[in-house]
Amino acid sequence: MNKIFSFPPRTADTDYLPSIQFPDKLYHNMARIGTGNQGKIILDRFIVFEGIDGAGTTTQIRLLAERCKQEGIPVQTTGEPTENCIGKTIRRILKGEHRVHPSTMPLLFASDRNEHLYREEGILSWIEKGFWVLCDRYIFSSLAYQTIENDYPLVRELNDRFPLPRILFYLEVPPETAIHRIQTRETKEIYEVLSFQRKVHQQYRKVLSAYKNSGMEIKIFDGTAPMESIHEEMWNFLKKFRY
Repeated sequence: MNKIFSFPPRTADTDYLPSIQFPDKLYHNMARIGTGNQGKIILDRFIVFEGIDGAGTTTQIRLLAERCKQEGIPVQTTGEPTENCIGKTIRRILKGEHRVHPSTMPLLFASDRNEHLYREEGILSWIEKGFWVLCDRYIFSSLAYQTIENDYPLVRELNDRFPLPRILFYLEVPPETAIHRIQTRETKEIYEVLSFQRKVHQQYRKVLSAYKNSGMEIKIFDGTAPMESIHEEMWNFLKKFRY
């Protein structure tokens, strides 16, 4: 049985999370390109794709980006882990090249996400310039994956300060089907094990339920359907958000 790791206990000296203050310009920009809901910023034109490994998120992002370009809609595709220095470190860990303590992973992902959002050429800047941003994984992956070996509230706290997407697309695929799909991949990652993916699948249900009243548009798709029909369903859903 996997041990659930908790982060070190807080003291007055280490309780830094609530004290983090971002520049006023950052909040001003988020307010201009998003809307607030119960204290959370929801970023307009930001779409996140989620699912267990092998669910087909990368394929659907590619199809949707191609469709947007055909329709003259400015679009940027991205994903997590990113290709910056932190994201590359995470990718090496996922490939098994380095081993770290399980409690390190949510910290790395949160750091990578912070850069992904706020760097000069990041998600916020793209949205502010008028792009639709299609993102392969976001905070919901951290809550589904890192909470297998870490305490859920602590992983949630690390990610609570990040803005939410306007739309969350979740591809529902049985773990057995997903594992069969990824068998042909040349490089396997440490999470691509059936027993682990079953746990992640269960965690995603908890995550989706927790965010159902968040103000995001959450749409669940049958990830076992033909990829073209999933894409058409996504496109038809998005038509009401074009502005």
